[in-house]
Amino acid sequence: MLCRIADREVPRTWLYFREFDYGRGHPTLPAVDYEISVDAETFVASLAPSYEDYAQDDRAHEAQEDNEDILRLRALGWPPLTELFERHAQVLETFISRHIGYDVIQCLFPPTAGASPRYLIDSVERARVTAQGITLSGQAIAIPRATATSS
Repeated sequence: MLCRIADREVPRTWLYFREFDYGRGHPTLPAVDYEISVDAETFVASLAPSYEDYAQDDRAHEAQEDNEDILRLRALGWPPLTELFERHAQVLETFISRHIGYDVIQCLFPPTAGASPRYLIDSVERARVTAQGITLSGQAIAIPRATATSS
């Protein structure tokens, strides 16, 4: 996994995720751009169970008023994640950025404080699929060192 903060490569342990804080921002701490690149195999292995749960839930409770992203996946028959990754990259990118960014981050960064966390992942704003893997980008909150070590 390759992690970048403001276009600078950083150790993975500098980024962390906590369920309680996701998407809240912080009024006094700076937000910074992050980017995480994950190889296709790791991404699929990490996310497949969560994706299958989402697909099964939709099959059981599909609603006519669901938005176009879900309707598109339903029309494709909720293909296996590997097929979605390989053949329907744009559909997967949209699904991640609009619906399951939180789940993706939770799968890749289980809710723990890393060895020396410095940035709290706060959003997934964009997903980009390539043949080699996936890149997620969004905002992270810079955590002051005294606070980061006590969380």
